[in-house]
Amino acid sequence: MTSSSQSEKILFVDDEGSILRAFKLTLGREFTLFFASSGMEGLDVFQKEGPFAVVVFDFMMPQMNGAEFLSEIRKLDQEVVAMLLTGAANFDSASQAIRNGNIFRLLSKPCNGNELKEHLVEALRHYHTIRAEKDMLAQTMNGAVRAITSILSASKPLYFGRALRVKRLAFQLAKELGAQESWRLELAVTFYYLGYLSLPEEVQEQVYHKQDVAPGLQDIIRGIPTFMESMLQDIPRLDEVIEVVKYVDHNFDPSTMEEQETLKLASIIRLSKHYDEVASAGHARPMIFEWLLKNRTIYLPGGLEALSRVRPYADGGPQVQSVDLKDLCQGMRLKDDLRMSNGYLIAPKGTVVTDRFLGVLQNYRLCYAGDPFPPRIEVTMGTSYLGTSD
Repeated sequence: MTSSSQSEKILFVDDEGSILRAFKLTLGREFTLFFASSGMEGLDVFQKEGPFAVVVFDFMMPQMNGAEFLSEIRKLDQEVVAMLLTGAANFDSASQAIRNGNIFRLLSKPCNGNELKEHLVEALRHYHTIRAEKDMLAQTMNGAVRAITSILSASKPLYFGRALRVKRLAFQLAKELGAQESWRLELAVTFYYLGYLSLPEEVQEQVYHKQDVAPGLQDIIRGIPTFMESMLQDIPRLDEVIEVVKYVDHNFDPSTMEEQETLKLASIIRLSKHYDEVASAGHARPMIFEWLLKNRTIYLPGGLEALSRVRPYADGGPQVQSVDLKDLCQGMRLKDDLRMSNGYLIAPKGTVVTDRFLGVLQNYRLCYAGDPFPPRIEVTMGTSYLGTSD
């Protein structure tokens, strides 16, 4: 048996203890197995010990039958490979469950141990294929979106400069908090801020700088996630990303049992967004944390603790320096808006200088006879900005 078979988790759910003991005896040395004696217990194990590659479950169980169990499992994981155990008397009902629940195999009870081994090997192979396809899709889409975001951050610096910073911090928080599916995180941040480009540029600046806007515009701004949902809903396999975008502006609700990973990712983005909004206004780190702590109940548990580890409170925040614009270095953060001599906004205050940003400035200089930028600008430098690149 391959090492990958031994590393991928398989969950067996059956109310007959003798069957579970037989599975453990015949398969336990070759696969990583977990067991549950009911649908409810199976859901609990699935959430606590997952992710699982394969779940094998009985159709006839008390309180929750196999079809109901699978329906709940699919709310938690669309990719786990499901195999259903059933007797001949329940074949018609089980067939309906197959049609509704995307079941890989229907196995008859009792099931021969050697045959079950073969089915598990094929199920693991199928799971790896699903994961490989999804990973390739995620890498392709994220790579394309990343390139587009980098271009937009130069041409639309307000919200896409912020998107790059929020994404960077969100990735750090996700790693600290053990969040999965970072591909969803990256796409959700990009699409969340993409909606703001539907506003006129002068309104974009008002909203970015937290200035008062007319009540009608407030309604439009609150409706941006819904607008983005309508824009993205016809793109295949983006429904999981849309769900994250939808919840970014919602308070984290620990009582919500469904879509926990979605809510977790959305809250990570929200915390990163709020941090960047306050930091970009030029506030020192103690003031940023003071504001966030007053609102800690709106974020996921452990979020602020994770933030304090990736943006250490004791750091006290960055120091202000005035530098020649030609001496800008990677890792500096602009303390003021950077505008050309004609007033055109190149980058808002709070922008973190990256290699790409320096390249954009050089391109602008090459397009004009004289230097279109002011000679000096105030910047801040903190330890959390070092080594930033996109």
